Amino acid sequence: MKKLSKIGLGLVVFMLVLQASCLYTRIDEQMIKRRGFQSFKPKEYIEPTKYLNTNGVNYAYIEKGQGPTVILMHGGIFTYDIFDSMLFNPYWDAFSLITLNYIWPARAQSLLHFGAVSTIDTWQYNFNALAEKFNVIALDLPGFGNSSKPDIRYTVPEMTQLLNQFITAKGLNKVYLVGQDYSGLVAIDFALTYPDKVAGLVLVSPYGAESHPFYYPIHLVYHYPRWIARHMYRDKAARVDLYRNLLNKSGEKTYQKLFYMEESKIYQDVSDKVKEERLIYNNSPEAKKFVDSIVKYKFESGWMKTREFTNELYAAHMALTDVKRKDYWGIIAMRDDNRSDWITRMRLIKAPTLIIRGKFDPLMSYEDAQYMDEVIPNSNLDTYVSSAHYPMVEEPSKFNQDLIQFISGVSACQKKL
Repeated sequence: MKKLSKIGLGLVVFMLVLQASCLYTRIDEQMIKRRGFQSFKPKEYIEPTKYLNTNGVNYAYIEKGQGPTVILMHGGIFTYDIFDSMLFNPYWDAFSLITLNYIWPARAQSLLHFGAVSTIDTWQYNFNALAEKFNVIALDLPGFGNSSKPDIRYTVPEMTQLLNQFITAKGLNKVYLVGQDYSGLVAIDFALTYPDKVAGLVLVSPYGAESHPFYYPIHLVYHYPRWIARHMYRDKAARVDLYRNLLNKSGEKTYQKLFYMEESKIYQDVSDKVKEERLIYNNSPEAKKFVDSIVKYKFESGWMKTREFTNELYAAHMALTDVKRKDYWGIIAMRDDNRSDWITRMRLIKAPTLIIRGKFDPLMSYEDAQYMDEVIPNSNLDTYVSSAHYPMVEEPSKFNQDLIQFISGVSACQKKL
């Protein structure tokens, strides 16, 4: 009897918390509606931004050069869920965890969302050098940068279809896809879905080959089902904007710690976890300028005060949710031919492929890169010894030379066929 009473009390408490959450959300929605968002000013790139509108989606891109078409696609999907967020904001996010990240949004959602880097600017040290040899297009994917941010689920297949929509509207028959981070996975999926449209692939620190079996069950536990995530992430993204002053308080310092520190000071006042997750290793002027420009844009431009920021934050979370929601139970088992995830499907890629990984990349292990190289039939792996997650920024001269050599070689071979 006592046991039943405890269960009943627990249900009552649960219902009260649920009702309070619903009431808070309704009040919060009214606050959001009354917010005076600043007008969004499109980000300025190294070339004037062009726009292509097709099927209601406005694609922002820059284009230059002649020859084989090369499409550069940014990465930057690096949002945080509750437990990851607590590493950087333990006091703030303790309450987020208690309320299931619903009533009080995790601070790191805005603080560490790399929307400021998920743009064409990723290629600022590569675009002109490559345009001397090829017709180069640097693209803001839908949901990011200056492109439209439609209300979609942001799954990888959806992004593949949107990329195909852009390529078709541009009247392109066959292209070379260069994808970094998240876009590397989009490029992989595109090459599997539209093999006849891909002349070659360059995968820079791509997602898609994670091989840490004990890591995946965690996502099954604390990632919400997509129908819940779709509501909650949109709501949290809007609510984060309400707390932007608190988010900004120590944002720049945390950003610098995570993204880049001078090598001589690299391990000072930084936790072991952050040491492992620095995204830029090379202490070069280009890398420092790149990071400084991101921090300046994020915290000085007013970007966080726009509705576009909220929409991009939502897009980033939904994209990350999809990336992490693969065939987890299959991934736990040893790799075999019965699986249907991207790791298995990579063996079906037909296009010549160059895989580039920084030696100190915290997001892609050497074992995963090596596995991709072994599985993709016509591939080559190049490790950059002075880079982490952004080889195109940390070693731009080598990167440009390698891409020119790879694309020129593939193009010459295809002309002979």
